Amino acid sequence: MPILNRDNVVIGVAQIINKKTGTHEFTAKDINVFRNYLTFCGLGLSNAQLFELSIQEYKKNQPTNMSSNTEIKNKTEDFSLLIRLKLLLNLARNLFREQNDLERLVHKITTESQGLMQCARCCVYILDRSIISNKLEDIHFSKGFDMIYGEEFKVTTNDFLENSRYAKIAYHVAATMETVNLNEIMNDQALSHLLTSNGDDTFELKNILCVPIMDSDGHVIGVSQVMNKLNGRIFTEDDVAIIEAFSVFCGLGIHNTRQYENVVRLTAKQNVAFEVLSYHVMTSEEDLQRVSQVSIPEANQLRLYSWEFNDMVLTDDETVLASVRMFIELDLSKKFRIPHDVMCRWVLSVKKNYRPVIYHNWRHAFNVGQTMFAMLTTGGMNVCMSDLERIGLLIACLSHDLDHRGTNNAFQAKVDAPLAKLYTTSTLEHHHFDQCIMILQTEGNNILQTLSPDDYKLVVRYVEAAILSTDLALYFRKRGEFQKLVEGNEEHWDDSAKKELLRGMMMTACDVAAICKPWEIQQVVAKLVASEFFQQGDIERNQLHVEPIPMMDRAKKDELPKMQVGFIDSICFPLYKMLADVEPGLNPLYEGCKRNRDNWEKLQQEHDKLKSLWSESASQETLRKIVEASKPVLQAKNLISSQSDSTTLLKVTKTNDENSSSSFSLPNKETKSVNREQQTTAITVPTIDPILISTIHANKGAIDTIRGQITELRNDVDELRTQIKTRKRSTANNTSTSRAVANQGTSQNLPIVPATPPTVNNRHSVSKSNVPNANPASFSHHHHHHHHLGQTGAVGRSSICVII
Repeated sequence: MPILNRDNVVIGVAQIINKKTGTHEFTAKDINVFRNYLTFCGLGLSNAQLFELSIQEYKKNQPTNMSSNTEIKNKTEDFSLLIRLKLLLNLARNLFREQNDLERLVHKITTESQGLMQCARCCVYILDRSIISNKLEDIHFSKGFDMIYGEEFKVTTNDFLENSRYAKIAYHVAATMETVNLNEIMNDQALSHLLTSNGDDTFELKNILCVPIMDSDGHVIGVSQVMNKLNGRIFTEDDVAIIEAFSVFCGLGIHNTRQYENVVRLTAKQNVAFEVLSYHVMTSEEDLQRVSQVSIPEANQLRLYSWEFNDMVLTDDETVLASVRMFIELDLSKKFRIPHDVMCRWVLSVKKNYRPVIYHNWRHAFNVGQTMFAMLTTGGMNVCMSDLERIGLLIACLSHDLDHRGTNNAFQAKVDAPLAKLYTTSTLEHHHFDQCIMILQTEGNNILQTLSPDDYKLVVRYVEAAILSTDLALYFRKRGEFQKLVEGNEEHWDDSAKKELLRGMMMTACDVAAICKPWEIQQVVAKLVASEFFQQGDIERNQLHVEPIPMMDRAKKDELPKMQVGFIDSICFPLYKMLADVEPGLNPLYEGCKRNRDNWEKLQQEHDKLKSLWSESASQETLRKIVEASKPVLQAKNLISSQSDSTTLLKVTKTNDENSSSSFSLPNKETKSVNREQQTTAITVPTIDPILISTIHANKGAIDTIRGQITELRNDVDELRTQIKTRKRSTANNTSTSRAVANQGTSQNLPIVPATPPTVNNRHSVSKSNVPNANPASFSHHHHHHHHLGQTGAVGRSSICVII
């Protein structure tokens, strides 16, 4: 790259060759750093050249005995210039040592300027940093510094900055960005009106040299003035060159000092924000008192050791108590001497710092912690981990999604979120870790307060690595290495790198462990995850105007089973298989994952069938084949049920009255009716109308309601059948009464039999009055469905039987 002087003239070239670190390629950041460095090189090289030139001139013009007095005087002036150049370089060196306080820096500038320029007075003006315009009316000085030879350095008043004649010249220089050198004040017609002295100013101004001070971007940030050259002399061109070079160093020093002050100010703001945030981060004393005074349930009572743990049956307070119980069961509270109130306050604070998003909330973190607890205890991984690792893993699990926003890392980059600028990789995971440390460092929440500094650093390192491991991008990156160890039958995990890899895989397994839960829980969790993804997809489509990926596209929600199978095959299956190989006690996770995969695959197949069924292009023949494929099982079930009912009915009727033909005439009719139905079902396949199917689909809600009512009716019939069987013996002893009841069966009104329960012949005509000992509430709700046997058009069957 070229080396430029202050006039942007190339005075040299610098090269850097063969980068030693990273990818061994120079980045844009390297180029920027190199360019900034060469700015200083240019200044230093220019001054060195000037210094060398002065030395050469001095040697070349050494005075001889033959020299005149004029030559001796000139040579003396040249020697004086050489000394001043040395002072300039020394001043530049000292300026960069005073960059933490602007006033001290300017004090050094004025002191050195007086010695360098041999002047009676020096002033420095600092522009307001918010002013970027060069218009005279827009320029304001925020501070001024004044030093008169032999007097103390002082900060000027606001009146001096606004009304003094020196400030007026400074305003002119700041606006024009040009150097002003006035050696004959009264003879300068252009600026003499600015130098008119007011009554309070007793300083006799003879000459003045004023230069702008600029930053690296070429913006004026101040003005430097020197007045009244000593010994009655005037400011020469050499003086102008020296003070302009000096102003460059002053500009750099002032700019760096301002930057330092900005950093100090921002740090102070950050500390204030942290204090405010810490107050809101901590749980309330009311919540702490409520939870800490409750006895903690036993782990078996909470089912913490179970792979089939279900948090949905617990209240929020119970999840907090269960979290505390996990630390107690692992003996961590005792070993690290964690006070009970500190333990409860930390868990409550962690819970409070989870946002109420659909899935990545406190409940998810609690489930991840419980799975880690089960892996350590039930799964047998406890023997592989030290106490520091165990407490680090539990802290990481409960904190691994702190302040999750319900969107993923890619979304942070898409919306150019501040987090994405802060962390370029594993954006959210780094943020979760920062939140975790912030809570631990908040007063009253440090459950690691009894650890030594070395142990504390080690646990924090465990927590950081574990939380970052929940980024699936890191999982894919490290899975191959872990797989090699597993396939090589690695038995010793004492190596720190191997152990960290194992802990990372355990964290990922806990993070996605909902895929191993019982099917009922897995369905609920899958719906929550999908809902959160769809919410992000809606934002991307409606606000960012980009198409979301299929996993987050609400329009593809019917493909959830297919996506779940893909998720299991690509991530979960390999992970749980490897962990089961490492520790057989973890095999239940693998088996649970396998069962849920089978369930999702079945749903996927059903979805594919339905997709073909509802397709507008599906032909009549296609629809018939789909129905026929699913009909044989249903037909077999219906045939067996009908035959069983008719046979049982026939046998009971024969037992009741072998000599009465009217007693079993009804069963014969029913048997014939059933046989006809069987024959029709076996031979005829009904024509399927797509319009009818569409109508059924549109009335699915009503159909579900009717199905529920039918189930209740079936329960009523089963209950009546049970009551009839229990009284069958007493009914057989009273056959004469049975005949009377059978003969009355053709009447329009139901018979009233106060002491005898109804026989099988009229089991479909039961009302509340027919069964005095039965519970009326069990079937009075459906009383309007029951009809007597003499009703025409029922073919000897009640409406209940027809529906069933």
